[in-house]
Amino acid sequence: MKYFIDFEAMQFSDEIISVGCVNENGKQFYSLVKPRNADSITEFITELTGITYEELNSAPCADTVFSNLYEWIDKSEKIDFLCYGNCDDSFIRATLKNNITDFYGQCGLSLIKSNLTDYSASIREHFGIKRSIALKKIVEYYRGESIKQTHNSLEDAIFLKEVYENSIKEIVEECPFPEYQSGNKKPQIKKLIKAAKGNIKMEFVSYGKAADWVMTEQLSIGDTVNDKTKSRICCRIKSAAERNKLYCGYSWFIENNV
Repeated sequence: MKYFIDFEAMQFSDEIISVGCVNENGKQFYSLVKPRNADSITEFITELTGITYEELNSAPCADTVFSNLYEWIDKSEKIDFLCYGNCDDSFIRATLKNNITDFYGQCGLSLIKSNLTDYSASIREHFGIKRSIALKKIVEYYRGESIKQTHNSLEDAIFLKEVYENSIKEIVEECPFPEYQSGNKKPQIKKLIKAAKGNIKMEFVSYGKAADWVMTEQLSIGDTVNDKTKSRICCRIKSAAERNKLYCGYSWFIENNV
């Protein structure tokens, strides 16, 4: 089971002050977390997250929150936690060290820490970029519209789930964020995409070119297609080749041509 998780934390102590989590089936968990010194919350964090001293001072303690989270997690199957960015691990370590005494609270945070993966690294690899890119910008790319990010931990966990589900079914032919490439393009392994049916044999230099041919010649939708439709067709071509199955009546093959 995959869990998408996000934390907000105190500015200087890194203690967690909110946790949001959503699993791959859409089940959600959210709570504020009372730090050791709620009155040390800075104006910057309040403006960023909307979380106030009054809310933190009346929030459940870290022991209660992470005991509840541990109980909420389905431990009957393999667990993967995905976060976005490299700060979450330090937030967990700071909270474990300074604000957790209960055994089950420790179990909850330790379970997350030992199974945590920073998905932003996969996103950089996916798009062939070298610089870090904000989660908000990736969500806007997939939605095709601007969004407002409130830095609510549950909202950001839901955003991450959305990004994950879109990225794993997408084939990127050309990076949509060239300004994040720092002058270095994603190394490409040149491929020939081949389609065969009887005596008919076709070759394409990319999944995109193969998808263009499928849409125009096989599906007759070349003039009305959008980027998401094209990406789905690229994925179906790739899947047909990997699974040795027909797509649009053709057998598909991928030949590396380094």
